[in-house]
Amino acid sequence: MAGVTKVKIEESAEELRELLKKQKTALGKERIQALYLLKIGQVRTIQDLAVVLGRGSATVQRWFKAYTELGIASLVSRKKGS
Repeated sequence: MAGVTKVKIEESAEELRELLKKQKTALGKERIQALYLLKIGQVRTIQDLAVVLGRGSATVQRWFKAYTELGIASLVSRKKGS
């Protein structure tokens, strides 16, 4: 099936829910919510997730690439501008 994500989410649904509650920024909440929705099976594809979140599929794919390479801390950390 095209678009089905192969991201292995290490955290449990309960851990993601607790992390979601602790987020202070909208972007952090949105990114953790993306992982949570995939973990509980509410969405199956990147495209579905992008529609639910109101983001482009390329953006969601970029989040998952960062998660896969750098872990969950990469999703919730804020980058400082120059």
